[in-house]
Amino acid sequence: MSPRTEQQLAELKTQRREQIIKESLYLFANKGYFNTSISDIAKKSKIAKGLLYNYFVSKEALLNEVIAFSLKEAAEMNIPEHELKGLAPDLIFKKVIEGYFEMMKEKKELWRLITSLAIHVSSIPSVHETISLVYEGLISDLEGLFVMIGYENPKNEAIKLGALMDGIGIQYLIFGDDYPLEQIKENIISSYIKPK
Repeated sequence: MSPRTEQQLAELKTQRREQIIKESLYLFANKGYFNTSISDIAKKSKIAKGLLYNYFVSKEALLNEVIAFSLKEAAEMNIPEHELKGLAPDLIFKKVIEGYFEMMKEKKELWRLITSLAIHVSSIPSVHETISLVYEGLISDLEGLFVMIGYENPKNEAIKLGALMDGIGIQYLIFGDDYPLEQIKENIISSYIKPK
């Protein structure tokens, strides 16, 4: 067997890095960030503890990578912009809410992790920055949507809807499949989109 090329080695390193990130997401979401050790991550990833530091300089750096990777994956679930062009604002709102609820179902571990980090966010400043930037972007997008729909105070409405969605996410994590997620989704859509 011939030695691997530099490109093959780089691809292997990228794959291994992604595997570590995915395994870490699982551990951080289920055990908690503070209860997960580097040894736990190494064991779950089937990699030597010392070798783990070749990929990530610290557990906090790994956590930030986990969040960035997971949010990127979640964003890829969103509706492509070309599908929204030409749609009425109320239909865009409906698609956005449906996409959000779909993400909530598909990305439970990400939800669990972000919820647990929100409680401890002041003790991990770099994570606070990452989550704040994402939150500000979401609120800004919702505010723009509420401007198009014609709400009097669009920023306030965006913040209120963001808080409502956070609460729904927490309740869904607690109650799982017993939670009436579909009914709640339909209720939100119908309360914001009035029949014409």
